[in-house]
Amino acid sequence: MNKWSIDRAPSQVGKVAIVTGANSGIGYETVRGLVRKDMEVILACRNMQKAEEAVARLRQMHPDARLRPMMLDLSRLADVRKFAA
Repeated sequence: MNKWSIDRAPSQVGKVAIVTGANSGIGYETVRGLVRKDMEVILACRNMQKAEEAVARLRQMHPDARLRPMMLDLSRLADVRKFAA
């Protein structure tokens, strides 16, 4: 059986992804995979300091990565509206 791998995915140049919880755990690992495929990634996080720290770590591995940290707390409808705008 062939297992899916990010390494098998084609380039994602010109595409943008929004990843929630991108400063740690599964969200962070998702961003790592997406930037390896040249995708622009918006890191949607509740804590901007942690988001900036994640961006700094990611830039050490991928200096040319297109990363944009943005504030988003999904438990607050006002934040969701602001993020979407």
